[in-house]
Amino acid sequence: MESKSYRTINELFLQAMGEHQKHDAFLAKTGGQYRGIASREVLTKVAALAQAFCDLGVGRGDRVALLSENRLEWALTDYAILGLGAVTVPLYSTLLEGDVEFILRDSGAKGIVVSTRDQLKKVLAVRSGLPELNFVAVMDSAPGEFPDVRCWKELAERQGAAGTDPVESFSAQALRVRPQDLATIVYTSGTTGAFKGVVLTHANIVSNIQACDHLFDFGPRDVSMAFLPLAHIFERMIDFYYMARGVSIAYVESYDTLPQNLREVRPTLMAVVPRLVEKIRERIVEEVRQLPSSKQKLFGWALCTGRACFPYDAAGRAAPSGLRLKRALAEKMVYSKIRSQMGGRLRLLISGSAPLGRELAEFFFAIGIPIYEGYGLTETSPVIAVNYPGAVKLGTVGPVIPGVEVRLGEEVENSRGGTGREILVRGPNVTPGYYHQDERNGEAFTDGWFHTGDLGALDADGFLSITGRKKNLFKTSGGKYVAPEKLENLFQGHRYVAQLVVLGDARKFVGSLIVPNFSALESYAREQGIGFAGHEDLVRNPQIHAFMQQQVDEACCQLPPHERIRQIALLPKELTIAAGELSATLKVKRPVVEERYRELIEEMFSRRPPTVQETAFTRT
Repeated sequence: MESKSYRTINELFLQAMGEHQKHDAFLAKTGGQYRGIASREVLTKVAALAQAFCDLGVGRGDRVALLSENRLEWALTDYAILGLGAVTVPLYSTLLEGDVEFILRDSGAKGIVVSTRDQLKKVLAVRSGLPELNFVAVMDSAPGEFPDVRCWKELAERQGAAGTDPVESFSAQALRVRPQDLATIVYTSGTTGAFKGVVLTHANIVSNIQACDHLFDFGPRDVSMAFLPLAHIFERMIDFYYMARGVSIAYVESYDTLPQNLREVRPTLMAVVPRLVEKIRERIVEEVRQLPSSKQKLFGWALCTGRACFPYDAAGRAAPSGLRLKRALAEKMVYSKIRSQMGGRLRLLISGSAPLGRELAEFFFAIGIPIYEGYGLTETSPVIAVNYPGAVKLGTVGPVIPGVEVRLGEEVENSRGGTGREILVRGPNVTPGYYHQDERNGEAFTDGWFHTGDLGALDADGFLSITGRKKNLFKTSGGKYVAPEKLENLFQGHRYVAQLVVLGDARKFVGSLIVPNFSALESYAREQGIGFAGHEDLVRNPQIHAFMQQQVDEACCQLPPHERIRQIALLPKELTIAAGELSATLKVKRPVVEERYRELIEEMFSRRPPTVQETAFTRT
């Protein structure tokens, strides 16, 4: 595949707009239908926005914040800000007023663009305490609807002075931006709640795109669907990558509309997190369980056939003729029907942000949707390593990408109960540092190497494996260390467990909050003749509680006694991003969850834990 050459995101954008004028840059939903937005229309709107921001006083190096859900206007605004040589400060749409105020103040944002009236309320509530915030613009508004608030649509349609071409002047200005100029400050809190602004330059992000450019065969015939928040560097970087390759991009309206959007857009590509594909698999498996036994057996046979083919596919070799024949039959009878529920054209997924279980990866490879796991951080723009077609080892995060160096530090105890060595990274994709965080920068870098805090190993073929986190351990009151991540990963893909949070710091034993997989649990309750009016009834039922504890005991039976989950508490609803319980990439925010369910947690730990002899499943 021909390699592209550009030094800044602006060069990438302008080159893409010129090369792919016959293709849709974006797909936007209007009137219930998706329509293509051609490159020329995109470029015209971006140029108009850039001129409007310039008229509002935005110049080179100024910070402009973006508080919005995924939508076309997000991307257009981002390209306009970058074209001016200014710095985009993305904010997650789930942030609370106090978080918004902190980021606007810390970044010194000169302006902010928000999506809806609800997002506008957050900004107006704190605006008086932000003297540097010169303007606020809102996407969903009419001109003059809100006092001292700009209408985004009006800005995007503003015409330049008579006789001038706004696209020409925008392009000239955009090309004056240098590779070393700041492109964005991404504030990340992860699961701890403490915000830190990660500084990324144009060169950081562009180097990451170009390093991945020869690994995947993307092109103008592809359609992607942006599900992960654009405020997250993974989705944003891969959208830049799509743009460079002429891939059309559609934005998911919300998590709830994802199944419908898949059927409407019929994407060929998608960036995902493991929790999303886990939920897709859960839904497929649960639907299969409702089928007659003959069709269940057919599904099981097809899955086994697909898994048997995987080693040959991964090695780039043809499977034996008999196995190929079986797969062709399974494709016609099973795989194609499953894929049709996801639009029917999905040809690959790229997974990041959290560990992808081997069984989960095998499932998607088996049904004809390869899923390639990668690894990276906001601080590395983000990709460090990734599996890709022709280079796949399940259980690893792939080879380190070209131009990036990885070194392993000294061996330490990891968060999964074993040992590992810290992953250190050096390369053109690595952040210059954290914004206004000199002390943290001193801790994060040693002789030019960035400390990731993750532990890993490299095999003889150069594939990187993640073995845990450096400090993600807690100690029970008995002095035993426990790795919550190790326990939580035991339940990935469990039929009856949707979400699980392990607790036990300074406690006598390990406990856990569990959100059941309610569709499976309701089926079990009906089979057992257990009546219930809703989720609340289910989680309060002693028989259900005993059944779920039994599931946990069975999963933990091979663990040392101090690591086993001895008591559980069941939650009637899922932990969500909207409630502030999950990060934007669906990781549990442990401090928030512990505070919100404090009474339930205290009640759980007040119970007497069963002894090893009392547990239904003991270690053999």
